[in-house]
Amino acid sequence: MSVQAVPYRQPVLTRIISACGIYVLAALVAIWLIGPFLWLFITSISYQRDLLALPTPLIPVNPTLENYGKILGLVEFNHADQARLVIASLGNSFIVAMAVTLINIVFGSAAGYAYARHRSRLMSLSLYLVLFTRMLPVVVLIPALFLMLRQLGLQNSLTGLTIAYCSFTFPFTIWIMKSYFETIPRELEESGLVDGCTRFQVFCRLIVPISGPGFVAAGAFTFVLSWNEFLVAQVLNSKRGMTTLPPAIAGMLGQANLDYSIIAASGFLSALPAAVLALLFQRYMVQGLTAGSVKG
Repeated sequence: MSVQAVPYRQPVLTRIISACGIYVLAALVAIWLIGPFLWLFITSISYQRDLLALPTPLIPVNPTLENYGKILGLVEFNHADQARLVIASLGNSFIVAMAVTLINIVFGSAAGYAYARHRSRLMSLSLYLVLFTRMLPVVVLIPALFLMLRQLGLQNSLTGLTIAYCSFTFPFTIWIMKSYFETIPRELEESGLVDGCTRFQVFCRLIVPISGPGFVAAGAFTFVLSWNEFLVAQVLNSKRGMTTLPPAIAGMLGQANLDYSIIAASGFLSALPAAVLALLFQRYMVQGLTAGSVKG
């Protein structure tokens, strides 16, 4: 006579406590992550006199969009010229980030495909050399980038800044795309080669159409990295009107008696595109970044 094992079930109280603990921990993490962004928004829609009041109100007493109007040039105030640079710098940041992203996706994916499909000691060595360049602190590369761009006449230009950003975003793009291409079965490419396609046609017609998550992950990562970069833009593009958004916001801090609510509004505008991008493509980003982590 066989005795069937009775599955163990946790007491109801224990399960409730465990679930509550998980929810509380998740809420604390969410507050820790979202809190600074939420406070930045609250500051941006508040008057400075309300922010300096004690105790500082957590909810705006007199919410207003006047700070955004000052940045857009709809409201006149002292230091309006510095605040209006935010919109011009916003456009510069978008142009540079989009250019760097497109260049990385086109050339970085091609390099990643080559590293994924061609194995040799020379290829492995070159791959690690490419990754080693990204391990160097960016500040070490700035003098070389400054001298190179000055000799080429590209200092204080968006083109020069795009070239500089590509120098330290390429390694990540190559690594991400290489990991993703390794998850695609080689049989798919072999069937294309049997049908008469060249290696380039196989890449363009078979591999690229099914590599969307990898492109989104690499593109989003490159865009955010270029959008938020401060040090290189501050050094290479010091000319007024040619800088990107982070140095423009930092320049506002040096102005005497400048309203901190305006700085907060500028910071919120700066953080908004990256946050929206992450929310829209988070599923593809996770899929692309985790590709290649499990093989077999």
